[in-house]
Amino acid sequence: MRLRYIKACVWLSCVFVANVIVYTVVTLSRRPLSLQASGRSAFIGGHLRLWQHRDFHSLPLWDLLLLYMDRLENPILRNATSQFNLTLPGTCGESFHEASQRLADFSSYPSHLQAFILSMHCRDYPLLMGPADDEACPDGTQLLVAVRSQMANFDRRQAIRQTWGRTGLVRNVTVQTLFLLGRQGSGDGHPDLEELLELERQKNRDLLLWDFQDTFYNLSLKDILFLGWLRGHCPSVEVIFLGYDDVFLRVETLVDYAGNLDTITRRGLFAGHVIQDAAPVHDCKHKYYVPESFYQGTYPPYVGGGGILCSRDVATQLYEASCHLPLFPIGNIFLGICLRELALVPLNHPGFWTFNMEAEGQEDLCAYKELILVDHRTPQDIIRLWRGLHDPALAC
Repeated sequence: MRLRYIKACVWLSCVFVANVIVYTVVTLSRRPLSLQASGRSAFIGGHLRLWQHRDFHSLPLWDLLLLYMDRLENPILRNATSQFNLTLPGTCGESFHEASQRLADFSSYPSHLQAFILSMHCRDYPLLMGPADDEACPDGTQLLVAVRSQMANFDRRQAIRQTWGRTGLVRNVTVQTLFLLGRQGSGDGHPDLEELLELERQKNRDLLLWDFQDTFYNLSLKDILFLGWLRGHCPSVEVIFLGYDDVFLRVETLVDYAGNLDTITRRGLFAGHVIQDAAPVHDCKHKYYVPESFYQGTYPPYVGGGGILCSRDVATQLYEASCHLPLFPIGNIFLGICLRELALVPLNHPGFWTFNMEAEGQEDLCAYKELILVDHRTPQDIIRLWRGLHDPALAC
């Protein structure tokens, strides 16, 4: 009897080890080659999600979807997903009602967050408007400036075109600016701007418009659509700046910073104003509200919203990582989650001022000379700062 017991234990141990090996091989096989070569952990947060004890009924929705997607991609456990009692919709035309039914407080969610959850399974939105390939990144563009904007923000886009978003040579680096947009329909209370947008496209040829609802909770979707588009375009681009249309960007300083990095740092670059140990905001009136029933725990390190600077390699890896993760309703945090999936750490740079400057320093042009980015600027601020900083008479 004792011999049988020992044999059974040995057999179970062998099965367990075999499962671990197979899972590891499968997990590594779906990681970017650069991550495989780096020797970094292939598991989120440095631990093996698969073997943790879990009470599926008590998990927040995002965590549940993360584990469900893990199981679907595991050839051993793919058929063991019935315990989740969950099925992702097969098409973008279907709503993710099963997710809403799992949330007892779903009716208390803000309407845009409800809409996000009902469509968070879908990432296959067509590009409605975009420049031709030779116009998107002409003349061997090296730095691509991608600006998150919205349809109605004509004045912000024009202020950027007239100032820091000018296309051309900066410090012998070819720079191109594109604006990233989603749709804002009249059904949501927005005016019909599509004809005006078409005129803007014809004149400037720098708009990328996708067929999704452009809301705050869909910014992560906008980022992923852009990163997916980038995989097939702009092959000469080495560095990408991704920011918003209310920032003032010192492109010259940005180019100098990127140009002074060593090769290894530059290839793994993901820099900006790094925020650590942040936790979800549970005040339903707050802009960054995330309910406890959706996500719990702290956020991974992420770069604040004003803008990020990343390499082409990292941009590619972020897109690949995002394909294995549920979307998160706050864009910069979702990119932080993707970084954690890749075992990459964002690089803090003091020149990114995401949370604005002190009031007494805002009128001092010399205070901007060494900065890369300042957030929360109006179109008038952007033009005033640009003219002031390029005034030959400025002495700092």
